[in-house]
Amino acid sequence: GKQWYQRRVRANGVSLDMISGLRTYFNHRFVVELLYKPELVQVRGDQSKMVYSEVYGAEHLLRLLVSIGRIIPGKEFSDVGFMVLQEHFQRLLDFVDANRGRYLSADNYVPLPS
Repeated sequence: GKQWYQRRVRANGVSLDMISGLRTYFNHRFVVELLYKPELVQVRGDQSKMVYSEVYGAEHLLRLLVSIGRIIPGKEFSDVGFMVLQEHFQRLLDFVDANRGRYLSADNYVPLPS
C-alpha cells in the first residue's frame, strides 16, 4: 500500500512532493489534457466521482510528461530549479521504462466500446 509506495519513490530518488504535484495536476487537468477524443466516452457523467490517477495508468502519465513542457512556463523556475525538476522527471521516466512490462501491459486495459 502507501508505505511501499513511499519507500519505492524514495528508493528511486523521485521527490514525494513532485509526485504529489503530478498527481494533483493529473487529476485536475485529466479530461482536458490527457484524453484522446475516443476516450472521452469513458468519463462522461462520471467526472465528479473519479480520481483519475487511481484509474488510469502509465500511458496517461507519459502523456502528461510529454505535455509538461508547454504546461510549466520556464520563467517559473531558476536554471537550477528547472534542472532539478528535469532530473526528477528523468528518474520517473527511467522507473516506468525499467518496469514497462508491469505498467505498460496491454492486459491492464479494456478496449473502447465501438
